[in-house]
Amino acid sequence: MLNVDAEADRRDFTVRAALDVADGERVALFGPSGAGKTTVLEVIAGLVAPGRGRVELGGRVLTSTGTAAGTAAPTVAVPPWLRRVGLLRQDPGLFPHLSVRANLTYARSSSAGGRAGGTELAEIASSLGIDGLLAAMPARLSGGQRHRVALGRLLLAHCDALLFDEPFASLDAALRRSLTALVKDLSSQRSVPSVLVTHQLSDAQAFADRLLVMDRGAILQAGAPDEVVLRPASRRVAELVGYLGFVPVTWSDGGGSGVGGSGLTAVGEAGVVAGVHPDRVVPGADPVRGLVVTGTVTAARPSGAGWEADVSVGDAAFTCRLPSRPLGAELSVTVLDPPYFGRAGTLLAPDINARYE
Repeated sequence: MLNVDAEADRRDFTVRAALDVADGERVALFGPSGAGKTTVLEVIAGLVAPGRGRVELGGRVLTSTGTAAGTAAPTVAVPPWLRRVGLLRQDPGLFPHLSVRANLTYARSSSAGGRAGGTELAEIASSLGIDGLLAAMPARLSGGQRHRVALGRLLLAHCDALLFDEPFASLDAALRRSLTALVKDLSSQRSVPSVLVTHQLSDAQAFADRLLVMDRGAILQAGAPDEVVLRPASRRVAELVGYLGFVPVTWSDGGGSGVGGSGLTAVGEAGVVAGVHPDRVVPGADPVRGLVVTGTVTAARPSGAGWEADVSVGDAAFTCRLPSRPLGAELSVTVLDPPYFGRAGTLLAPDINARYE
């Protein structure tokens, strides 16, 4: 079990992290660049000293600033090389003068009992698809192969926690997906706490049991990845997880829903908006399935096997993905089960219509 409750001051804000990661659990810290995600990993790894807080791993205190729950406690700062915490960054950090085999075995711990030089090395090299490269030098490897070697070195070190700081961000999307899936499987096999930092939501969803959304040093929401995306706790979280537009919502006396400009009479809370995720939109008006929105198409472009359209609704706008190119200037779509946010940007009750009956 990894337990973190710490604060670290940065130039423009304070990073505050409180998280518990169980053995075998995979957690993703997701947010924009500069949100403080890497700082959290560096506090866990002992590379950054927190201004206040405590880090424990498997019952061992790795960091303590001298106070715990208001009670005096010893100050502890275990050096990084004694923490048994593995950290994999974007740069694989291979030694250019050592072979793949020597790189793999360089960081193995004394507790490995020499197994890393034999059966275990062969097993991990095979699982990573680099068993035919053990005699090669790093300069002869592709980017994906170098990252696999770095991952193998991390696994052979027998760490008690695994930390990943956007390790595959520089790779193409297909390779990033395959390596993220590999890291997920190997992390589960090791049954140790694992934390991934990323600004790619797809990578976070592919890896994590639990998603923590972070912005400007604060964890805004935590939960299952699909739960966070479908029910963001605030408008800011919605923006971060891919909602591309917010349309003002009005209510008729009969409880029907529409959007600004639809001619319905507003009887609800002023300033309420519905979040529109581009993947939660279907063409046509179907009020039984969700919120019907009619607007003007301002742009349309191919997107994968379908089309992406920008739609204006009065002073608001949103983007949606459709199976075919929209025809004509006017477009009616149904937003499936959208989240609603009040004037302060907080999530309103899911069954919002009940508030006005």
